[in-house]
Amino acid sequence: IRFNTYIGLALMGTLFGAKGMQMFAMLIAVAIPAVNILSVMAFSQGQRGQWLNTLWAVFKNPLILGCAAGILFNLSGLGLLSGMQSLLKILAAMSLPLGLLSVGAALQFGQLRYDLFSLSWNTAGRLIAMPCLAYAVCMWAGLDTLQSAIVVTFFSLPTASAAYILTRYFQGDSQLMAGVISLQTLCFIASFPLLMWLLY
Repeated sequence: IRFNTYIGLALMGTLFGAKGMQMFAMLIAVAIPAVNILSVMAFSQGQRGQWLNTLWAVFKNPLILGCAAGILFNLSGLGLLSGMQSLLKILAAMSLPLGLLSVGAALQFGQLRYDLFSLSWNTAGRLIAMPCLAYAVCMWAGLDTLQSAIVVTFFSLPTASAAYILTRYFQGDSQLMAGVISLQTLCFIASFPLLMWLLY
């Protein structure tokens, strides 16, 4: 259920411009905390003592804290100092290409030969079934073309590289997760243009 924000941001800026980027930012402001909470809770065993640790892990998650701080600052109506605003713009301009480089560097294809069948079903569900379902919901909700395209793009994204770190931290099958991330990212190159051509 995690999604690769860096790839999403790169696509939004290229395909939909500033308006698409703004809508995507609002979408991920809700999605990032929700996905991280669900991801952390998924590793919980449901034991009484485990829930306290899970709750603490949720509250100290840096992605959740960052989103919460950004949302609160935005709602407060406060502005940034001119110097601070320039600094943050420079850092933001560097973060996207560096994030995309880290996505490529994190790919590991050694696991694919062991779990190819399971990974293929997982990838098909993520990159084909989820965006098609999202498209159907957009049509049912009556969203316009731009809104629909942004929602479908969001649900078309491969899973995040950070899923490997989370899986390893909670002692899951991190090698299998590395295979999931690598195969989804590779297949996304073909699946996303095909979906956009078929749906729009």
